[in-house]
Amino acid sequence: MRREGRLFCNSCGREICIEIGKDMEEYFHIRKNWGYFSRKDGITQIADVCESCMEKWMSQFAIPPETTERTELFEC
Repeated sequence: MRREGRLFCNSCGREICIEIGKDMEEYFHIRKNWGYFSRKDGITQIADVCESCMEKWMSQFAIPPETTERTELFEC
């Protein structure tokens, strides 16, 4: 969630630092445009979740997400 130019985790409310040159932190950005046959038809929802909250959330999944390791972290 962006507020006054700052980014906060929608789950825990903690500020996520994304300024280059400072302590940078990864986060998960979610944007869902709900379509036909949904109870949220026509609604867009946006959220940002810090890495800690994302790990907690995924640990509750009945089927864990597929995980692969990359050797090259930067793509051209």
